[in-house]
Amino acid sequence: MKPRRIFTIVKMEMTRQIMDPIVLIFTTFLVPLLILVLGLAMGKNYGWDETNTYTIFDMMLPGLLAYAGLLTIYDVAAGVASERETGIQKRINTTPLTTAEYIFSQMISYTIKPIIQLVLGLGIAIAVGYRPKIFFGTEYSIGLKFASSILVILFMVIFTFSSVGFGLITATLVKSANAAGGLAFAFIVPQQIFGSIIPPYILGMNSIGWAIPSWYAAQGMGILFAGTPFNYWELWVRFGVLLAFSIIVYIIGILLYERKKRS
Repeated sequence: MKPRRIFTIVKMEMTRQIMDPIVLIFTTFLVPLLILVLGLAMGKNYGWDETNTYTIFDMMLPGLLAYAGLLTIYDVAAGVASERETGIQKRINTTPLTTAEYIFSQMISYTIKPIIQLVLGLGIAIAVGYRPKIFFGTEYSIGLKFASSILVILFMVIFTFSSVGFGLITATLVKSANAAGGLAFAFIVPQQIFGSIIPPYILGMNSIGWAIPSWYAAQGMGILFAGTPFNYWELWVRFGVLLAFSIIVYIIGILLYERKKRS
């Protein structure tokens, strides 16, 4: 793989995301705006936590951050379908760029964005009163806070890979960018309802969450924000299952993308 070719595709993809107003506003700033509104509206309201330790907003925030990763499905599906529809994909196929270089460049592009979304969303949440224990608890060392921050980022990035996979799968099932954007919500909405914004146990549907990648991302980040020790087994089970989900979905997406490209 040649870094220069990878950098060119990364630059092209990031430019597309910045220049496309729908992508920029919908998939980048929608969730931070939701966090701002919900934080101001429910930052002092209790009701989901029997001990009244956490507000409804505290319980929702990890899921809201995961929801930002879910919107990557729409971004990838519409972007790949648009490239195919406008002939960009055919032009890319005539260049020396290999499939591995193209896929690796996509991975880099969609690794940068979730980190930006995470920092922006968490920053706004803290500004409206959210206080994750792992960052604000005086009993935690600087090293532990840093390690927890890295793990939160890893949860977000790995979850985004599953969203990229779902986006690639969606793009192979449609013929236009508009159709891809619409079909993407078939993967977004179930994960949004049962595994991100509203914790599944609130609806008495915890068993459904076990089959949804966003549930593992939201739960993992929530466990870390609560200041849970690193040796807590549920944290690593969620991380491992999310990683397995992401690898499987991503591989399926790549295989379908390759099959569509050759057809």
